[in-house]
Amino acid sequence: MGRDSTYNDELGRKICDVIANTDKGIPSLAKEIDFFPDRATIYIWRQKHDSFNAMFVKAKQDQADYLAENIVELSKERMHYIDSEGNQRVDTGSVASTRLQIDSIKFLAAKLAPKTWGDQKQIDDLTKQNEQSRQEILELRVKLAEQAKRDY
Repeated sequence: MGRDSTYNDELGRKICDVIANTDKGIPSLAKEIDFFPDRATIYIWRQKHDSFNAMFVKAKQDQADYLAENIVELSKERMHYIDSEGNQRVDTGSVASTRLQIDSIKFLAAKLAPKTWGDQKQIDDLTKQNEQSRQEILELRVKLAEQAKRDY
């Protein structure tokens, strides 16, 4: 028998609070937390309940902040070892592993909250493309309105 999949606002808030304050994804959370539904249930609830969808989107943006803040903690970790002669050396394997973690976090944060954590050039390019599309649509509307006047 599976978990109860009945949605209510209190459960939705609890789920979103957990998401906003963790680096874990929905499948992991569903395994670890008794009240947490599976991914399919969450996406069904997002489609059926606008208020839950809004809370979920905000929780994912907050999760991006949470993830980005963890970058600072990761970067502070000391990655040294003492060699056989007693000298302190940089552990290049640990540095590479931490760099991969940080790059992964930056990528995920940029996808979850692109306006906050995304690449500014990419945002500027998309804004420019949106403005060009908007102008084209406005010009097309004017042409169609003129054409409609001539037809009558």
